Amino acid sequence: MNTNQLWKERLGQHVKMVSRYMRLIFNDHLAFALIFFVAGFAYFYQQWLETVPQNFPVAWMMAVVIGLLLTHSPVRTFFREADTVFLLPVENKLKPYIRNSLVYSFVMQSYWLAIFVFAFAPLYLTIYPEIPASYLFAILLGVLLVKVGNLFATWYLDTNRDPRLTNLDRVVRLVINVLFVYFLVNGVMFNALAAALLILGVAFLNYWNIYKKFSLPWDQLVEKEDARLQFFYRIANMSTDVPHIKHKPKKRHRMAGFAKKNVDYNQESTYLYLYALTFVRSGDYLGMYLRLVALAIFFALWIPIFWAKVVFAMLILFITGFQFITIYNHHKRMEWLDIYPVSHHYRKKAVHQLILVLMSVKIVIVFFAFYFGTGFLDATIYGGIAIAFTVLFEHFYVKKRIQTLTA
Repeated sequence: MNTNQLWKERLGQHVKMVSRYMRLIFNDHLAFALIFFVAGFAYFYQQWLETVPQNFPVAWMMAVVIGLLLTHSPVRTFFREADTVFLLPVENKLKPYIRNSLVYSFVMQSYWLAIFVFAFAPLYLTIYPEIPASYLFAILLGVLLVKVGNLFATWYLDTNRDPRLTNLDRVVRLVINVLFVYFLVNGVMFNALAAALLILGVAFLNYWNIYKKFSLPWDQLVEKEDARLQFFYRIANMSTDVPHIKHKPKKRHRMAGFAKKNVDYNQESTYLYLYALTFVRSGDYLGMYLRLVALAIFFALWIPIFWAKVVFAMLILFITGFQFITIYNHHKRMEWLDIYPVSHHYRKKAVHQLILVLMSVKIVIVFFAFYFGTGFLDATIYGGIAIAFTVLFEHFYVKKRIQTLTA
């Protein structure tokens, strides 16, 4: 079997799938909102640099953020469930396949490293004006070299089935990576080199003590690959219907109990009950909602201009409402929904109610962020605008999007 050709075919299929969904994502309103969001953030970032204190801990900030990116080094294998049968007999011939996977993973993750290094560049050069801008390329080169060591360390550890050992490896590499970046951005080259050699040492230990002793855990590798693919599907599902998406519910007993208590026990509330539990127990919605709330609070406290705060708050409020419209089709492939003796009118109404509640709760939380950041008057102005926006958004936009989903 030509495993090198097999990998190229898998890569081609993956790129084709990603390209198809990315076109749908960037043809949607969400893409416009995200582009506006990035452009606005860049503008206020530049404004903030004019007032940033000289003792701002940019070195530690870069160390933590880039250290996390270095530590998170998954290897994309494009393995599938059928491979546990058909590729298992030729496992000893997979070296070209694995090599290509490592190279692909390095290239794709290098983009993120470069983006964050150069995103930090204006702040870094503001705090350290004596350092030439060309030194940023040395920082980027250093983190890329250490990224290679992290990728090998991760891959060699993937044959391990003990989660405690995996967590220990991540903690050790995170500490080393953070220290490496901290020493590198401060120009302490000897210490940075020592940290880089430690990462290579971890990779060597993983190879010698684990990778050499065990065969590939095919079920585990397939499960990890499927989890990465499902993560992309969840993003794409915010803009279009994704037939291959899988939903894994989580227990969350307390939050589920709270949701149950606040939904009326009658036939009209059947779908509201269902979607409320879906929001709480699905791995897709609750986490995204909390992250957007945290992001809105951050901008309400960080941006110095009041109307700019309002614009960003409205933008994040729009994204919050937009992403939960797709909950309407969350159970689309569950046939038992079709036998509910409940009108589909209540299904649409439940989505409207859920989105209205989620946006209202967010308005209240961000109201207090405005109150502590700029005062009661500004918070009241924000609250009035946000309530008007929510009512209009829910009445016109959500209604139209649900009609599109049911077409």
